[in-house]
Amino acid sequence: MSVPIIILKEGTEETREREARKQNISAMVAIAETVRSTLGPKGMSKMLVDSMGDVTITNDGAEILSSLDIENVAANMMVNVAKSIDDEIGDGTTSAVIFSATLLNNALELIEQDIHPKPITHGYKLATDKSLKIIKEISEKITHDDNKILLDAAKTAMNSKGISSLKDFFADLALKAVKQISDDEGNNTFGKVSNIKIVKAPGKSLKESELINGVYIQKEKVNSMMPDVIKDAKIAVVRKKLDVKKTEYDAQIRITSPSEIQRFLDQEEKILLDYMKIFTDLGVNLVVNSSDISDKFGAFLARAGIAAIKNVGESDYKSILKAVDAKLVDDLSSLSEDDLGYAEKILFEKLGDDDYTLLSGCKNPKSVSILLKGGLDKILSTAEVSLHDVLSVIAKIMDTKTVVAGGGAIYIELAKRIREYANEISGKEQLAINAFALALEEIPKTLIRNAGLEEIEQLTELKAAHKTDADKWIGIDTITNTIGDNFKRGIVEPAELLAHIIKSGSELANLILRIDRIISAKGSRGL
Repeated sequence: MSVPIIILKEGTEETREREARKQNISAMVAIAETVRSTLGPKGMSKMLVDSMGDVTITNDGAEILSSLDIENVAANMMVNVAKSIDDEIGDGTTSAVIFSATLLNNALELIEQDIHPKPITHGYKLATDKSLKIIKEISEKITHDDNKILLDAAKTAMNSKGISSLKDFFADLALKAVKQISDDEGNNTFGKVSNIKIVKAPGKSLKESELINGVYIQKEKVNSMMPDVIKDAKIAVVRKKLDVKKTEYDAQIRITSPSEIQRFLDQEEKILLDYMKIFTDLGVNLVVNSSDISDKFGAFLARAGIAAIKNVGESDYKSILKAVDAKLVDDLSSLSEDDLGYAEKILFEKLGDDDYTLLSGCKNPKSVSILLKGGLDKILSTAEVSLHDVLSVIAKIMDTKTVVAGGGAIYIELAKRIREYANEISGKEQLAINAFALALEEIPKTLIRNAGLEEIEQLTELKAAHKTDADKWIGIDTITNTIGDNFKRGIVEPAELLAHIIKSGSELANLILRIDRIISAKGSRGL
């Protein structure tokens, strides 16, 4: 009689084989259903209420997913995939979640037909590799100067955003901002998007928003007697405490007469006046300091007509350096004319309840600001998220120089070609490749459904329209509810976005399908 061997602690839970997969896949499908209705120009919004009762209304997939308190580990992995796409591209999180969940759901149907996960994962890998190859072959090549396509991509990204009614205005604004921070070749522009600062300010409408060839910094001047406006500014950016240096050790100063007190004070003042002389000799009229400036030295600067801001954070002073073309200096004695930056105008002003310093009219700035104006804070916050996505999309296209047609066109074309590829593959992998093609169609199907159109009829018509390779960009425009060549219509998106969605979604699906057992320690969060 065999004796059972116990290797797990009491209270540990085990879920095996099909039940484990079903549990994981069900959680991930539930996440996809949460954001599915937000996809496309006619997608719906979600009302998010946090623990403090603050309400956010949004249709941005990344924002919705980041706000969900998810316990299931597999579902969290899907959220992380969506976040990686948002970080890498700036858009497409909802499509990625829908595609990944559909891949898993299709795989679950095959597993229930007694097909082992191994040929399914192999088939998905073959289909992924083929899809990436097809995307590379059929994507349209553009240059850094194809402004019309870049504007079209920006407008396409905004079609499903809260600022879609002003997409022409914001597309132009975003393109100008990205062009300003990019180099002539358009290399690594995506990594420079952080050099575009979005500053929210009260105003009558979003259409009052403007691009500033310079930067807004949320800082007030050190002394109220300093000038509010400086023209033709020469700017020193320093990292040094502008005060009398204290000793690092405890020390006593013995003073035996009033004259010695005065001599001591004079010595302190001389140190500060030496600092002042460095600035005045170079004609500096704005000091930007990442460290502190004493009240006494601030008064000296004010009397000389020099303005200053202090304790400027790292990201802010780096933006200033790029905008005014200055160099950061730690040792004041080495400060020279070559280290100084230039701006046509410095303005200290109040925006809402906050004090700001505006540096504008910079020569060829590599850091700029978009002053986003609107009547309500919630509108401004939504517009900020949307505008950041648009900036990211433009930058990614400038880097990769490839685009595809949106509106489901690329997904239908890929699904058609993947089905043709499946006929070349034998065995159970063929079933998996066809399941992959079916998952690709889920994106246009969701677009059609969210637009309130007849799903089967429109999808059938869309698939039938892809007769030859020349029809590859035929998709649906859910704004006009018509089927046509979406590339000619200006509905375009980064080719890199689609490649990332397919690669990430497939990798996640294969990872989950390989799990055949869930072992939960006692007291662990639910799976």
